[in-house]
Parts: sequence; structure tokens; C-alpha cells
Amino acid sequence: MKLVTVKAIIDILNKDGVVILPTDTVYGLFCRAYSKKAVSKIYSIKGRAKHKPLQVFVRSKDEIYALAKAGPKQKRLIDEMLPGRRTVILALKPGMKKRFPFLKKNTLGFRIIRSADINHILRHLGEPLAATSANKSGEPSPIKFRDISKNIIKKSDFSMMNDKMIKGKPSTVADITGKDIKILRK
Repeated sequence: MKLVTVKAIIDILNKDGVVILPTDTVYGLFCRAYSKKAVSKIYSIKGRAKHKPLQVFVRSKDEIYALAKAGPKQKRLIDEMLPGRRTVILALKPGMKKRFPFLKKNTLGFRIIRSADINHILRHLGEPLAATSANKSGEPSPIKFRDISKNIIKKSDFSMMNDKMIKGKPSTVADITGKDIKILRK
């Protein structure tokens, strides 16, 4: 992606905008994770129930450890699972839940992916990106840009097409908060 495009995306995100970006799994709707206005916009665009949380994309495991409780077992699992096409759910540290306007519980799903573009955006944004797939709730997740509803594209502030990056199915979601790993989506 051109540097000019990355700067434009960061400017949009800093103005509480929502962008459509390709990930290593499917196309996603992204916004600043700490922006109540932007998060509300994602829920509205997607038609997502308010009780369903978003996931967050971060650049590094250290960012996860700054926000979430991760003992030796969780850290070992994170080392095995991230970066990659997985979301790991962890309990947040005290006081962290209030930073995320979409959380009802004290747990959060984290992703780290191998995407120079998304990681560049994260580095310059200075906070996690909240995300969900770029489809209406209940519909299939988009694996090609043409699969994204024109209405979702129209309601978003920016969209980027790169079908080559996408591997074609949503991330595996693993709850690693307890003694056992619970696979919530495979």
C-alpha cells in the first residue's frame, strides 16, 4: 500500500471513521478501539447486536500483556497461536474494560496478523483497532471485495481492495482465560 493511502486511512481513523481493510482471513470493518463514536458506527453499519463484542488488532504480544491478564500458560499459548489467523480471548487487567466502549464482559479477543499495512497503521495510530467482518450480521464473511455489500461500502469512510491477501475463512477463536482452551469458532 502506498504511504499516501496509509496516511489517509490514519487520518480517517483519527476522525472516528470506519474503514474496510483486507486481513489474512476476510475483509473487515475497522475503527479506533477507544472511540465510542467509531465503534457505534461499526455496530450500525453491520447491524450487529450490541451484546456481541468486537475483536481488537494489536501489533505485538507486549500490547496484549499491557491490557490483559496472561500467566505463563496463556503466554505459551499466545506464542504458539499468534501472529496468525487466530483470535485469542483473555481476561482484561483491572481498569482496562472501560477503555473499550463495546465490552459488556471483562474479556476481549486479540489478533496479531502478518500485515505490513495494518501493522503500519497500528504503529502510527497508537491504539488497537476494533474490528469485525465487513458483512451484515448473519451473512457470510466477505472473502472477495465483490462480496462486500454496496451498502456497507457506501456507509464506510474508506475501503481498500486486496483479494490476494485473504485466505478465505474467519479466524479461529480460542478462549484461553481458563485452565483449558475453549475453541469458540473453528
